[in-house]
Amino acid sequence: MTKPHNDRYDDFEHDDFQDDQFDREVTRIPQHKTQKVLGKTILELAHQYWQDIAEAEHSLLIQSLRQLAQKESYFDVLADELDQPLDAKIANDALNFMHFWSLIQKHQANAAQFNLLELINTEYFQTEFFNAFDALEITERKVQRRVILQEAFKLYQLECYAGCIPVIYAQLEGLLTDVLIEQGFLKQSQTKLVDVYKIVPGLKGNEIKSLWHKSKIACELNRYFAELAAYKMDSSSTVTMTRHNMLHGTDVDNFNQERSFILFIWLFSAVSFMSTIRK
Repeated sequence: MTKPHNDRYDDFEHDDFQDDQFDREVTRIPQHKTQKVLGKTILELAHQYWQDIAEAEHSLLIQSLRQLAQKESYFDVLADELDQPLDAKIANDALNFMHFWSLIQKHQANAAQFNLLELINTEYFQTEFFNAFDALEITERKVQRRVILQEAFKLYQLECYAGCIPVIYAQLEGLLTDVLIEQGFLKQSQTKLVDVYKIVPGLKGNEIKSLWHKSKIACELNRYFAELAAYKMDSSSTVTMTRHNMLHGTDVDNFNQERSFILFIWLFSAVSFMSTIRK
């Protein structure tokens, strides 16, 4: 079967990302030339804002993140990313967060006193998110997913984090599934998902059963998927490490606003990138 052509999402010129940072082999499919798209523009503008940020504002940024890390350690990861030399490569989710930090400075009358965790409830965050979501090229379940995501925002506003967090974890995987189906890399066969190009080795009937499998396949659709924190199937963050136990009921310690906030940043990061993928 011939692999469909896909627009490619480029990274910064100084990106030293290796083609495959996972630890198992997959069937390689040749990459195609990338084109500049809106998602990259957001990252570039955020990167420029970070480079130009005043010292006092940068200190406030890092201080705000360190304080939130007392309840969710991943904020330290963001702080570390944004507290590097000016020529450093910055992670995707940190740049997407920086994009919204710049919007806080633009929209909030007293940005220095703004509660960062309230960002998710702002009109500008939700407008940016749904603009990206509406640009997604997925035909299956898009209307239903939009409703579910709107309910996730409502749960966050109501401070119902035990409801909000599982919804976002689930939709991160569901959206990836929809994109892979739309691009022809997965095929729905009754209740099964089939790996069309047999990318992941050792699967009975090429049946996909986990987010790990989908992440592997997504990196063949576009290598930049490996840059998205939500789809890194390793122990690089507590947000990833605790996902399974939270969804299966054995972790009850992390259902809080801070975790919800990180997941919304991840969700925007994923949707913003996936909205640029075309056949």
